[in-house]
Amino acid sequence: MKKYRNNIKLKNLKSKIISGVMWLETLLAIFMITSVLISSKDLISFIIQIFTLDAIPSYDMFQKFLSHLLLLVIALELALMLVKHTPNSVVEVMLYAIARKMLVYGSSALEIFLGVLSLAGIFFIKKYLFSEQDKKLEEKESFVQELSVDIIEETNIVSNKTAE
Repeated sequence: MKKYRNNIKLKNLKSKIISGVMWLETLLAIFMITSVLISSKDLISFIIQIFTLDAIPSYDMFQKFLSHLLLLVIALELALMLVKHTPNSVVEVMLYAIARKMLVYGSSALEIFLGVLSLAGIFFIKKYLFSEQDKKLEEKESFVQELSVDIIEETNIVSNKTAE
């Protein structure tokens, strides 16, 4: 009987730890999204500088803009990865990180070639190594997201009609 109680306590402790970690991951995702929103204002200043500078400095500024933009995209994908816990979200983060490396820092032909091979490998993984169960899970999540957006839109329509 005592062993049974200890086993239940251990399961409860594991459950609380998992729940706590999930909350922390969600909190980190919120911090990342907030950071992206705050950092997005820099994109506007980059765009203004691109249009006001001469051609050569404008190219360098555009490269900085692209680097910053892709870094924000990677941060958003990381936030999704923290919340979703699917293999596809991990692959998406890797895809954007490699694309950023190629577009911003790819200086030699070898680096670009290795980046292309890496992207091809990621697409191969997505197409052939994900199980059907992973694909079905992604489809279900997508359906639930679309359904929730539809419900939100419908409630806004209803609340707008009642406000009139």
